[in-house]
Amino acid sequence: MLKRDHDSALDVFDRGCLVLRRGGHVAGHLATLLSTFWSPGRPLTLQDRVWFVVVWDDGERESLIEDYPPWSYVTEIQAGVLVWESGPHQGEYTVAWLSDGEAAARWEALGITVDEF
Repeated sequence: MLKRDHDSALDVFDRGCLVLRRGGHVAGHLATLLSTFWSPGRPLTLQDRVWFVVVWDDGERESLIEDYPPWSYVTEIQAGVLVWESGPHQGEYTVAWLSDGEAAARWEALGITVDEF
């Protein structure tokens, strides 16, 4: 039987949503989903991973992003920032979590479903 290597600090990423701000203005939203994966490097353990999708306020939707240990995006977000490195939205954004109810409403408003992940 596989055991799960889980960090409860990641629970906030399960169907979460953050507001992205730059210069004090809302620039978009970041929807998150926590899931697990199996790796041949750790064959007896399921590891956590986090999926992200960014939807900018201009309606542009970025491709799905996957993050897993040793974490890059997760570490940034936990520090309160997101650095976007490509395209017209390149730059550093501050992030703020929405409450569970607000996150669910924002997912719906943005047309995001779990099936996308």
